[in-house]
Amino acid sequence: MRYLFPIVLIVTAIAISFYAYLGGLRTPTVALETTPTTLLAGQGYNGKVDEKRFGELFREAKTAQENGSLGTGLALANFYSNNPEAAHDTIQAFIGLAVADTARPLPAGWRYRVVPAGQRIMRAQIKGVSFLLAPDKLYPAATEAIKAQKLTQRGNFYLERFGTDEISEMWIGVK
Repeated sequence: MRYLFPIVLIVTAIAISFYAYLGGLRTPTVALETTPTTLLAGQGYNGKVDEKRFGELFREAKTAQENGSLGTGLALANFYSNNPEAAHDTIQAFIGLAVADTARPLPAGWRYRVVPAGQRIMRAQIKGVSFLLAPDKLYPAATEAIKAQKLTQRGNFYLERFGTDEISEMWIGVK
């Protein structure tokens, strides 16, 4: 029994160290901006978040990023046309990669999607954080900034980008 407390302390220290190693202690920067034209290559999805196909799309995009079939150094990019929290876990998404041009042939079932320039967004960005932790840091930071600046969130514009250079960002449309 006397070893229980030191063991709990050691396990806690290891967990906090691992969290810090993944970048969990970093804070995102947030700014109100206007989007540039952004070109995505990927696949559309409309359905429940917990369906198998939704996870498969992420794995296919990650595989395309790793094998470099569409270019090297491309960011994973996920565009959401609705807020899944407000839509009761039903999502309209486009899962793929942010690409520079349409010069390369796409994998079977993939297509291009243009996110037009001029969209007013709240952009949250963080560097050095695992893409597993980044969404839980970026989304709250962006929504808090929207509230602090007394803006209204557009419910049809969410873009996540997870770069190979450990820079992750989230764009949330605002009115």
